[in-house]
Amino acid sequence: MSKNTDNLIFGRNPVKEAIKSNSVVSILLVDGFKDADVLKLINDSSLPVKRVHQSELNQLCPGVNQGIAAYIKAYEYHSLEEIIHKSKKAERPIIVMLDGINDPHNFGAILRCCDIFGVSGVVISKHNQVPLNATVAKTSAGAINYVPVVAVSNLNNAIRMLKDAGFWIVSSSGNAETNYQDLKYDFPVVLVIGNEGDGVSQLVIKNSDYLVKIPMYGKVNSLNASVATGILLSRIKG
Repeated sequence: MSKNTDNLIFGRNPVKEAIKSNSVVSILLVDGFKDADVLKLINDSSLPVKRVHQSELNQLCPGVNQGIAAYIKAYEYHSLEEIIHKSKKAERPIIVMLDGINDPHNFGAILRCCDIFGVSGVVISKHNQVPLNATVAKTSAGAINYVPVVAVSNLNNAIRMLKDAGFWIVSSSGNAETNYQDLKYDFPVVLVIGNEGDGVSQLVIKNSDYLVKIPMYGKVNSLNASVATGILLSRIKG
């Protein structure tokens, strides 16, 4: 059995969604796996299946694997032009830009938020940013299959292109003066979420049209990036 786990996802929901999106190459199932819905989906897809012992799967997929894993095709990135075109079909166009997210769990949870709120796509940098990988896929609970991701060489060049397409850049910043609830999001929005530790980079801040903050009322003065994304998208979409 191959020990390359770069393209190995696990858990029932991630595997089901990957099968539905035609992303799976082969399936690993533990002896005695009995989820009828999943088994029917696998059978209907005619995918190759390898039966393994639970201990073998645990070695490959540490964590709660629910007795199933799948090798999937290489992660596909999209072009900026694609998501701009896709956004034109949305009633309220929203694109999310990630400026240096390094935690794959954050990235996966952000993709999940983006799917829930109908985001047209996510823009990331090819550098200093966690790429699409199996951990991102697992945490996204299948959203990775539905939210297009663009990897660009330079975020600020992408911002210029997005502005030319009619988008306004809204960056989340703890130093902002504007409460995120006070901005009227009646324009195509690019929401920028910054690095878990340092926030949005200064040049991206400079190129932003608006800076907004989420007020903090407790003793902890920061939010997880994915939680912040969910809060902001809820307001923008609403």
